[in-house]
Amino acid sequence: MGAPFGYTPGPMDSQGRPLAEWWQRLVAILIDGIIIGIAYSILIGIVVRHSISHGFTHFGLAAWIVDLIVGIGGIAYFSLLEGNERGQSLGQMALGIAVRDAATGGPIDPRRAGIRMVILYPWLVLIWIPVIGPLLAFVGDLWGIMCGLSPLWNPNRQGYHDLAQRTTVVKVR
Repeated sequence: MGAPFGYTPGPMDSQGRPLAEWWQRLVAILIDGIIIGIAYSILIGIVVRHSISHGFTHFGLAAWIVDLIVGIGGIAYFSLLEGNERGQSLGQMALGIAVRDAATGGPIDPRRAGIRMVILYPWLVLIWIPVIGPLLAFVGDLWGIMCGLSPLWNPNRQGYHDLAQRTTVVKVR
């Protein structure tokens, strides 16, 4: 018996698993962005409150330190979660998708996961540059949008960050 009428299977990875849909990847990254954004908001709120009570002395330095913490924390978040056996950030867990090595179908290591995210989100590093970092991060955001959209025109649903690290994102449930 063949496939049901009108059914056409989507692209598969090297192990025969269906590749994640673009919308699943988008929603997963939005969830992860909200998690990182909450951490950033809490930290910057603490800095602002402290700065108000101390006359805004050293506010710029304190805000830069928050950017540094959030940048390193964001890279660590993706490195540790996507770079382990499960290969899933919290957003990906919620959507039932996982990052896998494109050739073997196995998990990737934390180094590859971290580099993959810096390629997707260069602002995680660019915000470390004092004074001009926020401006450069804006350019990084534009690249992130382009990189995030890139699975739409790739036949294997890989983004530029996937291609650079030889990964793919598959459905796991």
